[in-house]
Amino acid sequence: MREHHIGQTVVPYEIDWSEDRDTIGLSVDQSLELTVRAPMTATTDDVEDVLESRQEWLLEKLYGLKEQSEPPYAKEFMSGEKLPYRGRQYHLDVVETDVPEPQLSFDGTEFTLRVHRFDSPADGVSVRRKRQAVIDWYLRRAKAELPDRCPQYESKLGLSDVAIDVSRLSGRWGEYDNGTVRLNWRLILAPVRIQDYVLVHELAHVAHDDHSDAFWNTVGTLIPDYEERRKWLRLNGNSLTV
Repeated sequence: MREHHIGQTVVPYEIDWSEDRDTIGLSVDQSLELTVRAPMTATTDDVEDVLESRQEWLLEKLYGLKEQSEPPYAKEFMSGEKLPYRGRQYHLDVVETDVPEPQLSFDGTEFTLRVHRFDSPADGVSVRRKRQAVIDWYLRRAKAELPDRCPQYESKLGLSDVAIDVSRLSGRWGEYDNGTVRLNWRLILAPVRIQDYVLVHELAHVAHDDHSDAFWNTVGTLIPDYEERRKWLRLNGNSLTV
């Protein structure tokens, strides 16, 4: 049994060598055992390279899927429902008014969704219009707030003026690419401490390409409880949606 290290996490695995394969493939069975299927021409270094490139997938498969919380029920965006923001749930009040399209606002204690009377019913079209207005508000807030959290960590890492882009990332909370940290707008739904973990995680990639021990040590200098925050995100990430 071989071992692959992802930071402080040890992932045991076996290699199944085959003359019938041309590429290296990974599989995790129901007992969460990792098997690497590799052609006879592959080396153990080739296997490690593939494991290195699939670390996020491995963590999700081995430790995330069975534990993750279920996504919340689909909202109809009616008065009395609650909307998440920075780790808390706030009451939603829907008000009919003369607006061409739904508009969301927040006063610090409550969300107000202003809608035309034709958007008041919970039919499919109206729900989609209201949901889009809610997402647009979150996206604006995420673009305004998340980059502002960067400078306090930049200076501690000896960095400056790192570009921060907030967008609709697919399948990940953040990434670092070619000098730019990209963050998923849905982080605005999470507690600030979780936002900071993802931000520091990506800033650490400025100095470290992979998830080496040195990478996690860098994260740990700024976020000592990063393992707890990473676990929170793994278990609760599915709930960060609207």
